[in-house]
Amino acid sequence: MTKQRKNYIIVSWILVAVCMGIIFSLSAQEASDSEALSGSFIRMIFQLLGLEFQQGVIRTIAHCLEFMGLSFLMFNAIYATWEKKITPLFAFAGTVLYAITDEIHQIFVPDRAFQLSDILVDSTGALIGVMASLIILKIILTIKERGNKNGSVKTI
Repeated sequence: MTKQRKNYIIVSWILVAVCMGIIFSLSAQEASDSEALSGSFIRMIFQLLGLEFQQGVIRTIAHCLEFMGLSFLMFNAIYATWEKKITPLFAFAGTVLYAITDEIHQIFVPDRAFQLSDILVDSTGALIGVMASLIILKIILTIKERGNKNGSVKTI
């Protein structure tokens, strides 16, 4: 394994950990603080887009996007590190497991609670992230394969 490859794997896992840390810190906020933070951010985005503000729907989408991003990063790290066949399953399972631990964590945060519906939304985000990762991977591998046939693309 090259030094460049080792560094890529390390950075990939660091990004997974950073994403998990961000999710953890957002989940550690009391309900009122969380709503104020996401509410002001969402209000600003909606005003820029000229859309009507519906916080419940947008908070659900934000939950989905958080875990979609985590599964995308986890897919990349697992693909770079281990056997390729296990990547989709492990990326999805790892993200869902983190979603469950995130909800358990919220039991201990004032005015927050364990919500099965959040796990379902997070799992949907994880599934979308894994599917997007598979599509992107297929595109990248197709481009590399075509490039290798022409002798113009080098692989890592």
